[in-house]
Amino acid sequence: MNTRFRVLAARLAAALALLVVPTACLGPDSGVKSPLYSNLAEIAGDLDEEAASDMINAYRANNGLGPVALDDRLNALARGYAGDLATAASKGARIDPDGKLETRLIAAGYETNEVSESVSAGYHTLAEAFSGWRDSGPHKDTMLFAPAQDMGIAAVYLPGTKYRVYWVLIMAKPA
Repeated sequence: MNTRFRVLAARLAAALALLVVPTACLGPDSGVKSPLYSNLAEIAGDLDEEAASDMINAYRANNGLGPVALDDRLNALARGYAGDLATAASKGARIDPDGKLETRLIAAGYETNEVSESVSAGYHTLAEAFSGWRDSGPHKDTMLFAPAQDMGIAAVYLPGTKYRVYWVLIMAKPA
């Protein structure tokens, strides 16, 4: 066997070892599904807001922006509006912002002059929603809304409708 062949064989063996060792370290499948991949159409829209916040904050950090905190009032607004969107969709309405965000914020007692909102439908997992938002200019702009310090997010599941899962993301800076 020539030296060149031995070196190539040794490199190949080392590369294969790098692929096998991490797999062995993973351990048995625990059966626990990450909240990023939980199908909200199967678990009745039970979104893990903390996981959503972590994902969006990591994305913001990767883009040079500070973190946002989950705000109970904004979460409640997002949940209520996502429910309204789902109900309207069940009657054939389009999934578009209604232009009444300021009114909803005032009613919730959340004062702000700087806010951004995204609505969407059809994503069944947080990972799908995030990926779709990241690839959509308006939704990306909402996630990367620079002045934001607070966020609210919700996904509402309504069976028998076209999209089944309806999403609202609110990013805001308190006054």
